Amino acid sequence: MPRRLILILIALFFSVGAVMLVTLLPRGPSHRAAPPPPPRPVTRVLVARANLPVGAFVQANDLVWQTWGEGALPADYVTSTTGRASDFYGAVVRVPLAAGDPVVAAHVVKPGERGFMAAVLQPGDRAMTININPATGDAGFIQPGDRVDLILTQTVQQNGVSRHVSETVMHGVKIVGLDQKFNSPDAADSKKPLDVPRTATLEVTPKQAEIVAVVNDMGVLSLALNSLAGQDVEEADASVTRTWDTEATHLPPPTPAAPSGAPAGAAGPRLGGPVWTVQVVRGGQTSQSNFLIPGPRMSRFGAPPPDRTPSGGAS
Repeated sequence: MPRRLILILIALFFSVGAVMLVTLLPRGPSHRAAPPPPPRPVTRVLVARANLPVGAFVQANDLVWQTWGEGALPADYVTSTTGRASDFYGAVVRVPLAAGDPVVAAHVVKPGERGFMAAVLQPGDRAMTININPATGDAGFIQPGDRVDLILTQTVQQNGVSRHVSETVMHGVKIVGLDQKFNSPDAADSKKPLDVPRTATLEVTPKQAEIVAVVNDMGVLSLALNSLAGQDVEEADASVTRTWDTEATHLPPPTPAAPSGAPAGAAGPRLGGPVWTVQVVRGGQTSQSNFLIPGPRMSRFGAPPPDRTPSGGAS
């Protein structure tokens, strides 16, 4: 074999070896940026949007989901993956919650749970339930949380005459429940027909509880809804007011029956306007007749007007 051919083969061998060596050697560090790490999962915890005092009903706008910091969470915290905010709607706050505080099951009492009504009441107050109907309960427009006046209507005997009287015995009483419902309907239920309740539970003081127990057997109790704008204003005049039947109509009050043993035609105590007494003489017989003249109506507290009965007669 010629010497030149051998040299060519040797050179070709080293060239192929050099190419393979460069190919197999590890490459230097890459100048491309490493891909970013995957984002960590975000933990959202159910918290109070604003301050919630003891006894407050939890509504949808009282709760909000808030991003929580890293680290292990207490087992009773409600997260977006372990619970729903709607589970707490209608519950009553058991301990004060500040804005941003996590809402947990131990902080509230849900409807149907033991102690729910006791949690609704303010310290020292009582719960009293009365029967209502569409007329006495404002046709179902009263909702838990509203304030109402309690009105008693009854029939009484005054000077032997049956009288009708209505009086406001309580002002600004809070409704804490209607039948077994303790919270107002939400937006989804607001389009449904109103269910007229049959009972209303009132939040009252111990003395007011005794009053409700008495008047509940005296006549018909009605609820008068207070204005929402004035519910935060303390009732300035909490006195009892009355309206008699003679104030509600333009008819004169009836004349009471004459006392036992009175002369024929004599009238008993007057309840309304003046009475004219006329003596009529026919031949040898004399008779007396009384005519009630419509006058000023009874005062708001039922006191009869001053005596303005004229004297004299006719023959």
